[in-house]
Order: sequence, then C-alpha cells, then structure tokens
Amino acid sequence: MEIIKNSLVRHMEKLCQEIGPRATGSAGNKAAVDYAAETFRSLGYEVRLQEFPCMDWQNNGAELIVDGQTVEVAAAEYAMPCNVSGELVCVQTIQELAAADLTNKICVMYGELCKEPIMPKSMVFWNGEEHQAIIRELEQKQPLAVITVSFLEEVPVPIIQDGDFNVPCGTVKGALLSSLLNRKTANLRLMTERKPATAANVIATFGKGKKLAYSAHIDTKPTTSGALDNGTGVAVLLTLAEQLIQNELDNQLEFVLFNGEDYYSMPGEMMFMEQSLNHPEEYEFAINVDGAGMQNSTISYSLYECPDQLTEQLENFTTDYSTIKKVEPWPMGDHMLFAGVGIPAVAITSTQIYLLMEAVMHTPKDNLSIVDFQRLEETVIFLNNLTTAQMK
Repeated sequence: MEIIKNSLVRHMEKLCQEIGPRATGSAGNKAAVDYAAETFRSLGYEVRLQEFPCMDWQNNGAELIVDGQTVEVAAAEYAMPCNVSGELVCVQTIQELAAADLTNKICVMYGELCKEPIMPKSMVFWNGEEHQAIIRELEQKQPLAVITVSFLEEVPVPIIQDGDFNVPCGTVKGALLSSLLNRKTANLRLMTERKPATAANVIATFGKGKKLAYSAHIDTKPTTSGALDNGTGVAVLLTLAEQLIQNELDNQLEFVLFNGEDYYSMPGEMMFMEQSLNHPEEYEFAINVDGAGMQNSTISYSLYECPDQLTEQLENFTTDYSTIKKVEPWPMGDHMLFAGVGIPAVAITSTQIYLLMEAVMHTPKDNLSIVDFQRLEETVIFLNNLTTAQMK
C-alpha cells in the first residue's frame, strides 16, 4: 500500500536525516520525542511524556601521545574529561590489575580484561561478578585514567561505557596494542563534558479495555543516525498507529517509545517498569520492534511468556506470510520488560540482524542506505492484520 510506504519514508527521513543522532538527553533526542508525540496527538491518541533525569554527554575528541608518538584514541562513551600525563601500566588479567600500583599512573587494560564490554554499575538486569571486580579495583586504585584496548582489531569498541564511572577512560582499537605495550609514559586528553539533562518516554493510548502494547526505543548512540537501531522501529509504530486507529477496538492501544535503551543505565525502561507495569493483568500482549527492515533479510519474530493457545494462534497466522520467520528467543531488548512480569510478548527484528551488530550498529554506517522499505511495509501490514485478528 502506497500510503504505508509514504508514511514510513517520511518518518525515517525525519528521524534519520533531518534530526540524526538521538542520544538520550541531547537536543536531537528531544526533537525526536517532540516529533513522535505530536504525530500521535495528530492521529487522535492521548499522549503523555514520562520524564526522567539523565546526562547529555558531549564529545569533542581525544588525543593520546605515547613516548612522544601520537596514537589514535577515542573517548569512551560517557567518559569524564581529562588532560593527564603519567607512567603507563599495562594489565591483562584481574590478578595483574589487583596487584598493580596505579597511583598517578595511566592504566592500559587489554586481553582478558577487555574480552567483552563491561556492564555499567547501575545495570540491574545482569552484572557479573567479574565485571564488578574490574570496576571495583579501578575505583579503589584511582589511576589518572584508563585506556582500554578493543577486542576487535580495527574497531575501538569501548569496554567501559558508564556515566557512573568516575575515572577518565579512552579506548583504542586492538591493532594498536603494540603501540602501548612496553612503553613508558603517555599524555591523554579527553575533550568531553557531562551535562545534566532531562529526557522522556513517549506513551500514546487510545480506546479502553485490556491493553495491546507496541514498543520501540527512540534513542541512539551519540555518533549514529540509528536507522535500524531503531529508527525503523519508531517509524513502524508511528505508521501502525495510523492504521490501527481506523479500526473499531475492543482493546486499548498503547504505544510506548522507550528512551534510554542505548544509554548506560536504561533510565526510561526503569521508570516504565516502576510506574507502568504494576498491573500486568491489564495487558493482553506486547510487541516490541527493534532492528526491523534490514536489507537482504527476512523479518523474524520470537515469543516470550506466551501460553500455548496464543503461541499456536501466532504460528498459524504467520503461515500466510512468506517473509516472516520464527526464530529462537533472544533475551535482549525491551520485550523482556513485559515478559519479565508475565505479559505475553513478541519481539520483531530482522532475521540477519546479528551480522550487523559488531561492525555497523552504533556507528555512522547505520543509516538509510541499509534499510529495506518493502520489508518495513510488510512489517506494518503484518502487525496490523495480526492485531485486528487478535481483537476479533
């Protein structure tokens, strides 16, 4: 349907081209929230903004000089500013970190300590003891700064991304490890700023009865326009809201645009859990859209806390959709907020999304050039038909 495609293109161009990056607390994030809220209001939905305090993190670059030689470096996301000089101390295991004297020194972490991103201190859903131990050692020893070495050779994956971590932190790609090992001194300058800000979830409702919830996150990482993560999810929901309000409803529609899914402490999700999920019996089911519309990929769905009858209904329904594939559950994403309190939940994404997660997601490469609008149109039609079928 041309009207659906036109709506999707309009929303995606607004979010990903005109507004661009939508990091929680930023001006772009506020512009996206205002745009989505006004779109829902214009369709006839009742809209409320669920506000919460956060940080608007500004990054104006980083510089690293090691034994007089410049080494490429990036500020870790949410890092404090600094301009420090000191002896380099390189550690690759928790044992080496525990034994190291880091007073007035710059700590270089690599190897086992940097095999994966470390969970933020405030992460309540999962925070392994090994991660906690690394952060605890660093905070007790208080080095001048920390430089983490990425587990990817050509991508400076930040190992520490935590606005509650108060040691300045930079990151380098794995190929530069040799530029740091067996070196004596370094100067690290991080030109960053932490500014207090306010952001908000967007919650739009229409009708009465048990809730049919549809969610997507509206925020991005600071350096990406976030087309697949998650401009497509927001565009699908805004377009779906336009379609569904034309139907006679026996249920209440609830559209939730979470803010802060790509932020270190997930403040929007936490607030929604505390304020809006106290009565899970009010919900019929919830559908979360994140990462839909990838080129050269089908659409996938997975089920969480769905009773056998609903599972059978969904599986029977999708047999008529050749581009919709069932996949195994993946315990990541905002669908887990609903499933965690027993609400039947469905996660919608692209079947091949994992191919993009390391090299494309959270980077400038996640733009409109990798979006398949036909797949997005199919997603809207599928969700519209699924919802109307469930309401009968």
